[in-house]
Amino acid sequence: MWQYVDANQFSPRVSLTWTPFDGTTFHAGYARTFTPPSQVVAAPTNIALFQGTVAAPQVTQNDPVLPERANVFDIGVKHKVSAVPGLEVGIDGYYKQARDLLDDGQFGQALVLEGFNYARGYNYGIEFTAKYTDGHFTAYNNFSYGRQIATDVVSNQYLFAPDELQYIANNYVYTDHSQWVSGSAGASYKWDEGTRVSVDLLYGSGLRDGFANTGTVPWYSQVNLGISHEFKWFNNLKPTTVRFDIVNLFDNSYIIRDGSGIGVFAPQYGPRRGFFVGISQKL
Repeated sequence: MWQYVDANQFSPRVSLTWTPFDGTTFHAGYARTFTPPSQVVAAPTNIALFQGTVAAPQVTQNDPVLPERANVFDIGVKHKVSAVPGLEVGIDGYYKQARDLLDDGQFGQALVLEGFNYARGYNYGIEFTAKYTDGHFTAYNNFSYGRQIATDVVSNQYLFAPDELQYIANNYVYTDHSQWVSGSAGASYKWDEGTRVSVDLLYGSGLRDGFANTGTVPWYSQVNLGISHEFKWFNNLKPTTVRFDIVNLFDNSYIIRDGSGIGVFAPQYGPRRGFFVGISQKL
């Protein structure tokens, strides 16, 4: 990369897939990654322009944003359950060790993201999946548990308050987008005449908040419903699909971010109940 910082890296990758018997597949992989920062968030800021004003930062250190370098490991298995035809289950584990971990956030009232690096970061977790198909009926379930921790801000330090910057330098903290538990589930049924109904459920344990991301916002859930129908107008024309969806069926009001935490200034909320109509034409 030739940018505000010039850097390079040799990045090998290797993977292995093994099918010991029909219906079961194991996979494992390793990747050395090199991620340049987006130029939008990596552009340097001349904080000297703000000296002597109310906008002058408390921290004057302002090192440039660096590319992220990481080692990523992944291992998992998928299995078709012979005792239950149509059922496929899987489990996947991952581990990432990063140097100069990239992150960004909204610092202040302007809706503009600023990038920065943590000196070291770790991301690890496990994911479970299940899918069942029986003729016209399909159901799925996904569940994951994961954590991302990091320490020591090494670029754009002026974005942080002195006490928070000092705490992060001496402790591992959770990144603002770290959610311990995430889940989704759903089912659908499609009739021969082209009508399909579906239901989906989303769940999350809540993102981080508070001083140095030491707290979490409350857990949340959301249920969505949908119905669609394919209309066959002419024999030589592919069907037209008309659908109707209800997002957040129970109008559950929940918070995604409360305006506190690392790089979080403004609160954000999930969508309220919404009704949507769509029309699509296959060509």
